[in-house]
Amino acid sequence: MNYPFNTGDLLCCGQCAVNYLENNNKVPWDDLKYIFGEIMYGGHIVEDWDRRLAFAYLDSYMKEELLEGLEFFPKFINPPNTLSQKQVLDYVDETFPAESPLAFGLHPNAEIGFRLRETENLCGMVLSLQPRDTGGEGGMSIEDKAKMVLDDLVERLPEMFDLEDIRSKIDEVPTPYQMVAIQETERMNILLFEMKRSLAELDLGLKGDLTMSAPMERIMMALARDSVPAGWEKLAYPSLRPLGSWLVNLLQRVQQLVDWTGDMSLLKVTWLSGLFNPQSFLTAVMQTTARRNDWPLDKTMIITEVTKKQ
Repeated sequence: MNYPFNTGDLLCCGQCAVNYLENNNKVPWDDLKYIFGEIMYGGHIVEDWDRRLAFAYLDSYMKEELLEGLEFFPKFINPPNTLSQKQVLDYVDETFPAESPLAFGLHPNAEIGFRLRETENLCGMVLSLQPRDTGGEGGMSIEDKAKMVLDDLVERLPEMFDLEDIRSKIDEVPTPYQMVAIQETERMNILLFEMKRSLAELDLGLKGDLTMSAPMERIMMALARDSVPAGWEKLAYPSLRPLGSWLVNLLQRVQQLVDWTGDMSLLKVTWLSGLFNPQSFLTAVMQTTARRNDWPLDKTMIITEVTKKQ
């Protein structure tokens, strides 16, 4: 939640601190923290957890160590209290270290992930600025590339699952595993339907039978760049694969569901990461085991033992 903190709050807190310091031999830390956290800045705060956070910051910085040398930031000690305002600003400019993940309590690898995302975004922007038509000999335009990928996708996409036929294979009370299979096929059908619908719409747009809309343009650009359209990603499982590899992975997931829903019996080997919601399968394992052994479900848990390589 955003609160309307402003410079006036800072000036009032500063003047209040000056008044208290001039009239007390010792720094009244508790009084100042209460005034700042409950009245000056705290008057804007309405959420209890936000108020606790504000007091956590005050407890971290407003203490005796602040006068002796408190590390505000890794390798940055607070400036001496004998400096003027201009000298304090110069001190910060000259001695403040460069930001790093460690300064925010993060692992150093966090910066690697950040840099990778920045690079991907930059490359994506550069690709989006490329001309739509190529002038080189034998070059393909964006529309031609998208059309070629579209035709390949339409040819390779599997049929949607017949949920009525799948449900007819189940007894009156489905088992936890069968419920997982139904949920997975329902989510797969939603994804396949959106893929088929958007591809058919884009095909008509490329042929000139429909006016190209903004969503159709985005799908066309994604197909030409071998990336998964954003509309598909929202309905699909988490994946960073390019479109070609993503489609192969999708077909493997569909095949597992085809094998599973053939007679609705549990597979001998289940590809957990090939499910939309792997946790639901683990929950089904606990439910089935708890029922078989008459255990309380809330006290049943899954323990993984890592075996040593022989």
